[in-house]
Amino acid sequence: MLPGFVSRPLSRAAAYLCDKLTSPALALARPAILSLLSSIKVGTLILIDEPLGERHIFGQPLDEEEAASTTPGSSTTHPSSNPETTKKKKTTTTTQGTTTQDNPPPPCATLTIKSPTFYLRLLLLSPSADMGFAAAYLLGEATCPDLTSLFRLFILNRAHLNNMTTANGTTASWCSSSGNNNNTVANAAVNAAAHYDLGNDMFAAFLSGDMTYSCPIWRLDDDGLEGETLEEAQRRKLRRFVEGARLKSGDHVLEIGTGWGSFAIEAVKATGCRVTTLTLSREQKVLAEERIAAEGLAGRIEVLLMDYRALPVPPERPYDKVVSIEMLEAVGKEFLGTYFACVDKLLKRDGGVAMFQCITMPEGRHEAYSRSEDFINHYIFPGGYLPSITQLLNHISTESKGTLIVEKVENIGGHYARTLRLWREQFIANFEDKIRPALMKEHPDMRKNEVDVFRRKWEYYFTYCEAGFLTKTLGDVIITVGREGAMELMEGIPL
Repeated sequence: MLPGFVSRPLSRAAAYLCDKLTSPALALARPAILSLLSSIKVGTLILIDEPLGERHIFGQPLDEEEAASTTPGSSTTHPSSNPETTKKKKTTTTTQGTTTQDNPPPPCATLTIKSPTFYLRLLLLSPSADMGFAAAYLLGEATCPDLTSLFRLFILNRAHLNNMTTANGTTASWCSSSGNNNNTVANAAVNAAAHYDLGNDMFAAFLSGDMTYSCPIWRLDDDGLEGETLEEAQRRKLRRFVEGARLKSGDHVLEIGTGWGSFAIEAVKATGCRVTTLTLSREQKVLAEERIAAEGLAGRIEVLLMDYRALPVPPERPYDKVVSIEMLEAVGKEFLGTYFACVDKLLKRDGGVAMFQCITMPEGRHEAYSRSEDFINHYIFPGGYLPSITQLLNHISTESKGTLIVEKVENIGGHYARTLRLWREQFIANFEDKIRPALMKEHPDMRKNEVDVFRRKWEYYFTYCEAGFLTKTLGDVIITVGREGAMELMEGIPL
């Protein structure tokens, strides 16, 4: 069966809707949603209502050729994803020698309504319609061949679309009581398992061969992103951490968040250092240790199934370096201070260096985000929370009493959009042959419709995030900090 954090909210919401599903309710819901969509100003939304046989176009008008191609039963043109319109972007070279690209054309997306409950779900399940739309899509009440363009369109028009409030807005909180959103020591392991213990075979089916599950750094050229493999881009990011933290052969490095061991393996192979790495996922620990042993590095890397809050300071001395790659998102707002207090305790006082990579929310949207629930922390990462950059920097300074000095902040979020697209393409390509069998192995009682919901959930996740990074609604920062006396960070600087 589906994990509880997926099945419970959907079944409860469905039951609630069954009670509410009356003709008068539908008569109110449909015009309310259509009225809201009529406020779209940027881009074009083509809505096809199959039960009623109607088509509506919202936003910027289509020319005659585009309009003809969007009739029900025909193919649809999506300017934002059509290779003929996106394979080349005009570039401009500035007087400083840098190259810029024109913005992509406004998004055009087609949304097909399969069931009238779609309108009622949007009206009832969330004041922002985000959770209602997610539930409707997961249950197959609506389809879209280009979700990334649809999400871009919603993001670009959010100022016009975020005013949908109803008397039933409290329904969202009632229907969304899934997961353990407070990341206490007990709940953190449950929340980690909800995402990562879905089976290593599933993740291997869409990740690159190194099994790195975070934003890479792509090579750039004058035309933008240079053609290279995802594994090459991931290795470049891992090397950024090896070099940025100035790892040396004599270092004892603490990694908070093992993943499947890619950083620990790269760090030891590159420098000969020693790594202690923490994970809360039993499945990740098993595969990480297998991969480490296969590289002959078991004597240099120790994988602990342990919460960072439970890790004692090594008896001989604190860690020389601390690295954490996209683990901070799982810490939770209420424990960010605790996290950095632990880093301060575990990192040596004289010359210690730490590097963190974290997905972030822009400052201007952070307050509203902190008060709400979205698709990601509801369905994908229970207990997940995206801090702002300022929030991270303040905690680093406060919890270390100013002894962790920020050396560098780099936003690599733009590199994530391409990565998420590649993950999604691999997920879809390998679903029937690899992912479905892996799911059935882990959950033998899973029914076909539940597998379909799972597939749509992950496709939604990849495109939802891709659109966020494409529009800079999300960021991904690498923060380097050092203690006083961290002279390694001065290497290469003429003195």
